[in-house]
Amino acid sequence: MSNFKLDITRFESAFNVEFKTYFADALEALVPMADEKLLSITEKSIECSPTGTLLIRNVAMVFDAYMKKHAASKKTFSKTV
Repeated sequence: MSNFKLDITRFESAFNVEFKTYFADALEALVPMADEKLLSITEKSIECSPTGTLLIRNVAMVFDAYMKKHAASKKTFSKTV
């Protein structure tokens, strides 16, 4: 999160997963953020724009499996903008 960039190739090598398949739902959730120019998504990386860095928690939340699992219970652990 603190680097505001994810190197997809490096992630795939480190964790032996195909990023697009494993995080298909997260990538879909990032599309509106990319449309608003908060981040850019390429084949090799996901990178926040300067404005997107202000909303990094919202960006990171799409990858949080724990939040998805407990979304039905409507528990909020911390608020974002």
